[in-house]
Amino acid sequence: MTSLLTAISLLLVWSHLRNIPSQTDPVAIEVARDDSVPAVFHPAPPIFSEPLSPSLVSVESPLAPVEPPATPGEDPEKIAVLIDAFGEVEVREGLGSLPDQDLTGNRGRLLLRRWAELNPNAAVNWLSQVGDAGVRRELTDVLAIAWSDKDLPGALTWVESLPESPAKDRALADLGYEVARVDSVNALQIAAQLPASDYANELLIHSMAQYASADPEQSAQLALSLPEGSLRDRTVSSVATILAKQDGGAAASFAVNNIPPGPELDRAVVGIVQLWSQDNVSGSQAWVYSLPDSFIRDQLLQSLGIIGAH
Repeated sequence: MTSLLTAISLLLVWSHLRNIPSQTDPVAIEVARDDSVPAVFHPAPPIFSEPLSPSLVSVESPLAPVEPPATPGEDPEKIAVLIDAFGEVEVREGLGSLPDQDLTGNRGRLLLRRWAELNPNAAVNWLSQVGDAGVRRELTDVLAIAWSDKDLPGALTWVESLPESPAKDRALADLGYEVARVDSVNALQIAAQLPASDYANELLIHSMAQYASADPEQSAQLALSLPEGSLRDRTVSSVATILAKQDGGAAASFAVNNIPPGPELDRAVVGIVQLWSQDNVSGSQAWVYSLPDSFIRDQLLQSLGIIGAH
């Protein structure tokens, strides 16, 4: 179980990153972030104590069918099935036959995902040689997610080794959701190191909910320690909804006492009551009856099947 000290230290990192203004001009960042993916990937030491899956090995499929030319009427599902049978040679040839502007289309993405399954390091090296910087940025995320399906630690280590760029940030955020399934604290750390953005906030909220499932008390304390504002309110709401699965009354009090009146509190209360009523209808009804007359009270009563009750 992660200690409270670890959780508080994580919060300090998050608050520190969110409150210190960037020392780099945003325009300069955008120019610098056009750097390509490194040509050669040198794996860093693993961040997990144990691998989540066996190492990937190169797989050749000499009997795989040769990719047919694309036609407008092709069935995407059939294309996916076909590419799923490709070996490295067919994948490389398929990608080589596409102009840069088509690499981010359905066929290009499927081919790159297949390569990540077969030999992710080779796919990384190929991606570094793509001439269009915009295409590289978009495919970085595709490759990272595909790699994570087989080897999450390896994919995360690769993305963390990339030069600072919007593509790296987005790929880290997307991988954070995969990490949250197995290590919510590590996912919170990933969210904390991302620049302030909507996707960083969404990852924080999601990871905090995952953390609440494992450690309700510490996650509640950590959520309350965030700076006041919309992000804090949404995080508290997310944690409260998870807490409702264990103690609806405590979750309702936690939300009402810590989220200001408004749409976010209304959403939290609705979610809490819906979960609470699954295990304790009478308790949830009694709590709703105790609320002052309001639109949200009427809505809750209706959701509980008590139409028109006051």
